[in-house]
Amino acid sequence: MPILDSDIIIAYFRNVPKAVEIIDKFVKEQKILKTTIFNVAELYKGAYLSSKVKENIKEIEEFLENVTIIDFTINDAIKFAKISAELRQKGEMIGDFDELIASVAINNNETIFTRNINHYERIPQLSFKNWEKT
Repeated sequence: MPILDSDIIIAYFRNVPKAVEIIDKFVKEQKILKTTIFNVAELYKGAYLSSKVKENIKEIEEFLENVTIIDFTINDAIKFAKISAELRQKGEMIGDFDELIASVAINNNETIFTRNINHYERIPQLSFKNWEKT
């Protein structure tokens, strides 16, 4: 089961038809929904920056009840450092959160469901899928 990036989860919360269709299909097929601890942090950050903090936090908590959250390991830290250094050397930095998410996905042999193609395509060993075009 692919890792759900923050953008598809947020789109699901906003009832974007394609995001709802994909996630509902995964649930109907009894696929395990997954995301990373860093995506969870991004979701909560967005909630705390919003004008509807309590409502958004409740929505996140309810959604996460049915999601496997992949934690960060020492091997992920090493992979992150390597990815980050390689991107910096090429002048193609994408930001720590996306690099951290990518390191977890690579080490867990998972595909990221995202629309953030511009960042993730810079990491050759990463598997990702543009959910808007699925």
